[in-house]
Parts: sequence; structure tokens; C-alpha cells
Amino acid sequence: MGLSQEDLSERSGVSPSSIARLETGKGNISLLNLLSLLKELDLLNELQLIFRDPNLSLALLAKSKTKKPRQRVRKQKKISPNETKEWIWGKQNE
Repeated sequence: MGLSQEDLSERSGVSPSSIARLETGKGNISLLNLLSLLKELDLLNELQLIFRDPNLSLALLAKSKTKKPRQRVRKQKKISPNETKEWIWGKQNE
């Protein structure tokens, strides 16, 4: 972006040593400093790519990745011989 570490440090309020550590990957940087740097570099929107959608729950995410919906396991209902006959109201079959 054509900025030196000193220029970026003045614009963001982050010390030049913190910027140098971030560039080399040696040491840690606070989240506040990272956000300040990303804002100055106009990269704050890129941070959204790292995090998932907060409105999407883990349960919904798991359901969306399954091939078919899960079903409860139920015992097969055994039909007694009397249940297979058609039921007739009253004394119509006499």
C-alpha cells in the first residue's frame, strides 16, 4: 500500500515494534492493535472471512452437511390377527 511501518504506526496508533513483530510473525499482537491496523489498511472487511456467520448455529450447520435427515429408531409395531380385519359398526355382520 506504499506505507512505511512508521507511517502506519502514526496513523493507527500502534507502535512500530508491534508492526514489525506482526510482519515477521514473531510475537503476539493484541486484538485492538490488529483491528486498528486493519482499519488503516482498509482490510477490516476481510476479517469477516475468518469468522462464521453468528446467526448460524452449530446444529444447523451439522444438519446442512448431512446427506439425509436423521430419524429416530422405533420398534416395529406388531399387528395382531384381530387388527387386520375390517371393523364393522354394530351388528351388521349377523
